[in-house]
Amino acid sequence: MPTPQTAPAVRLEIGSLKLDVFSQILLSIFRGELPTGTRLKVQHLADQFGISSTPVREAIVELAGLGVVELSPNRGASVAPFGIKEVREIYHVRKLLEVESARLACQTTDLTEIEAVRDETIALQTAAQDEQWTATCVDNDRRMHRAIVNASGSSRLKAELERYGRLMHIIRVQLKGRDQFLGQILIEHLAVLNAVLRRDEFETSQAMAAHLNATCDRVVEGLFEN
Repeated sequence: MPTPQTAPAVRLEIGSLKLDVFSQILLSIFRGELPTGTRLKVQHLADQFGISSTPVREAIVELAGLGVVELSPNRGASVAPFGIKEVREIYHVRKLLEVESARLACQTTDLTEIEAVRDETIALQTAAQDEQWTATCVDNDRRMHRAIVNASGSSRLKAELERYGRLMHIIRVQLKGRDQFLGQILIEHLAVLNAVLRRDEFETSQAMAAHLNATCDRVVEGLFEN
């Protein structure tokens, strides 16, 4: 039976204490420091992080809600299997949520935020590709998806996508340095944004699905195939 591993060396500066612990554990899982089957003992992790047990327990519950951790009445919490199959399942669920969010965005009366992100995306395509460009592209990615879910008008979709957003953030951290895809991502974003601005629900759904399918393939390649 695998035992709890040491906490990751890198401490991420992220919002609340709960999210910080969530991110630490998740990053350790992605890096293989907490293999499948590893028991996550609340007090053991709390001692490693130098905090109380409450935020650790909350983080484990949140990870279980995303299917990354398994909770058992007899064994407590343990790391769930995490591989290509699980990543594709995560992106399948995200695609269902984001395609519907984008479709609903086509029906909103105010597309000001969408227009602003579209204009920024176009500008990035011709900007100098330096370190600042990379950082702006990453921010543009978050803003694009946020703008669409905001335009959808669905608070439940927004809440659910925010949960998956925490997971996506750690995937981005793990894939840092794979900037060669940013130009292609901008093209995919622009296809979605332009379709929303035309209020074409079918084209928007197709463009968002294609973007997330491609993103999933890039993540699988980055996490497992290299």
